[in-house]
Amino acid sequence: MQGSDVLCLEELSHTSFLATSNVIADEREATGGTGSAEVEDRYEDGEQSVSVTDGARSLRQVIDLLGASTESFSAAQLATTVLGITVESSKVSNGFIFVALPGEHTHGAHFVPDALSRGAIALITDEEGERISGLQIPMVKIKKVREMVGALSSFVYGDPSTSMQVVAVTGTNGKTTVTSLLEYFWNRSGISAGVIGTLGARFYTEGKLVSLPSARTTPESCELQAELALMRDAGVKAVAMEVSSHALSLHRVDGIHFKLALFTNLSQDHLDFHHTMEEYFLAKSKLFTSIFSECALINVDDSYGKRLFADCEISSVSISSAVGDWQLSLSNLELTSPSGKRHIFESPLVGDFNQMNAAMALVAFAQTGGNIDEGIELLRSFPGVPGRLERVGNGAPLILVDYAHTPDAVTRVLASLRSHTSGRIIAVLGCGGDRDPLKRPEMGRALQEGADIAIATSDNPRSEDPAAILAAMCGENFNGSQILDRREAISYAISQATDVDLVLIAGKGHEQGQEVDGVITPFDDREVALEILAKRGRS
Repeated sequence: MQGSDVLCLEELSHTSFLATSNVIADEREATGGTGSAEVEDRYEDGEQSVSVTDGARSLRQVIDLLGASTESFSAAQLATTVLGITVESSKVSNGFIFVALPGEHTHGAHFVPDALSRGAIALITDEEGERISGLQIPMVKIKKVREMVGALSSFVYGDPSTSMQVVAVTGTNGKTTVTSLLEYFWNRSGISAGVIGTLGARFYTEGKLVSLPSARTTPESCELQAELALMRDAGVKAVAMEVSSHALSLHRVDGIHFKLALFTNLSQDHLDFHHTMEEYFLAKSKLFTSIFSECALINVDDSYGKRLFADCEISSVSISSAVGDWQLSLSNLELTSPSGKRHIFESPLVGDFNQMNAAMALVAFAQTGGNIDEGIELLRSFPGVPGRLERVGNGAPLILVDYAHTPDAVTRVLASLRSHTSGRIIAVLGCGGDRDPLKRPEMGRALQEGADIAIATSDNPRSEDPAAILAAMCGENFNGSQILDRREAISYAISQATDVDLVLIAGKGHEQGQEVDGVITPFDDREVALEILAKRGRS
């Protein structure tokens, strides 16, 4: 190591950094550089290793992008090829840059030894990270690491979003359904497509499905850019991506170019992070600027959608069940285009909210080169989304598992199910720990008002006391059952159901674990319900 190998970048405008990244990208395009990536032939613990090959970046180029001096690095160090970048030491491979971010509980610099042992060639971190790391690795120090890492990752992986049509979907509810529909329309119509979101990332290469798990709705920027690079190199032409408010606030989608951005709705959630609905809305609104997106499709049935549409600085069209550029008649499922052309569709989805999701996916399909009539035909055979009003078992009673975990989503899904049963609605619901505590009484109220038999239970209590969460959810006047053990709650719900009743198990949807005190125990509502049915001699 030459000298201290530390570069100090005291002030760097985030906007100017993005602009610099775009200029370099333009220069590379002009000279024919592709910056494509390949997947190494190994998948360990479900994690992919992505390495840049064509148009590979040197460490010098990365430092130049940051606008920092290279004086403290040797020529050999600067000539080193950067094969990847990550904020997780466990995902470092030979030739990777490790970005050490300040975290909620610990600083990433504590994991520098692990990153070094895995082949990291350089560290990008802040002043605290420099102090913690103890100069064990060639380093670039900057003040606002998180604000830079998105565009930097895009540069390292060859700006993959510019090679595909990437559509962003944001909103409190509906993101997974809309992105899944859009991916389905694209793939079935011959447009090679991928999706990134709550269910992970997936795409096809040479006819084989590649599925990459994710712990977040929108992954960290390094992981996100790597996944986009994998898709680009597999020949994917279009990507549907769920974009969370956390991702926008924490710069995870910086450096991504979105062809189209969709807004579904906004209701109470994540106030443990955003504190107020206004902050939550403003976080979502960032997506609808020219920094990120070319154009927008906005649901103006939602009050926040109306506000967003009125103030939107990019080209935008509205969709509404009342008055909008695109109009959806919920009574007969007729979608009318801005030119007045009418499209009637049949939908396998349940609920008015899902018909709006379907309509938005159809419009997005049309705006990205698809034929809306073809999309309407494809919609009829859409298989559904895991954990979104997913049916469990084939007999009676009808049992559905859903991800509804906000007051608005619970209210809407329970209301939508009334027309699907001649009997009672029996609903099981819990509230997650270490998440917005303000919504808990609202969740209990939505459960009690929407179900004939309301059963409150636990749902990923995490570090909190499950009994305390349940008490906050139910209050003193809860007119239902409180069963702390989720398995027992599901069993009780099924035991109370007659053949004409409907059982809704809500909150966890597709999730396959229950988190308690940092330990995730296998738990899948669908599997649990099937086990209980089997014990009762039902299927």
